Amino acid sequence: MYKDESQEMKFRTEATDGPTFHQLDVVAPLPYLQKEAAHSFNALRKLVIAGAGFDFLAKCGDLLRTGNGKPSKIGTTHKSRHKTGEAFDYNQEDPRVMLIREYEGGRLRWRTYLVCTKQNGSQGVKADLHTDNAGFVSAYVFDFTAAAESLGWERIFPQKGWAYQPIKKEFWHYQLRRQFLNESGRDIRVDANTFTTPAVPAKP
Repeated sequence: MYKDESQEMKFRTEATDGPTFHQLDVVAPLPYLQKEAAHSFNALRKLVIAGAGFDFLAKCGDLLRTGNGKPSKIGTTHKSRHKTGEAFDYNQEDPRVMLIREYEGGRLRWRTYLVCTKQNGSQGVKADLHTDNAGFVSAYVFDFTAAAESLGWERIFPQKGWAYQPIKKEFWHYQLRRQFLNESGRDIRVDANTFTTPAVPAKP
């Protein structure tokens, strides 16, 4: 069951006096994030529950990573923000995830929509989506990417070779913007009713 709090604890890495992380009530290999990231993650989780009707972030593919060894799989980098507790990978296996391509300066990223639990108009917005992962979908959806960006998270671009190695797509990875971390005293408590999924642009 989701708890709208995180437990602060000292999680010691290989350093003698490691940083303080917050433990999150989620299913993940290491369910910890750095303080500001943990607070923003919990706020995002609250928005998703209210807007999409289900606890999408209750399970994550990855949160904190430790150690300095060689990455064990393709697509894992040494400089990952996971190692500082400032990133999360959502559960890409959730069938309610819908992926839309977007281009910025000729570079590709994916926008993530979630199919809402209620399809009666009380959640999300109605959209006709031509998705990368599920073909054409007409449904009420919640804009997960917009919600995450409203709370300081950002997407990253896929790695080279993603077309041949899907693990390099990185659509599941969100990390806290550096600027967000540098703004001290930020209040990230949210009212779930203040976020509304933007209208979905019509496909040209």
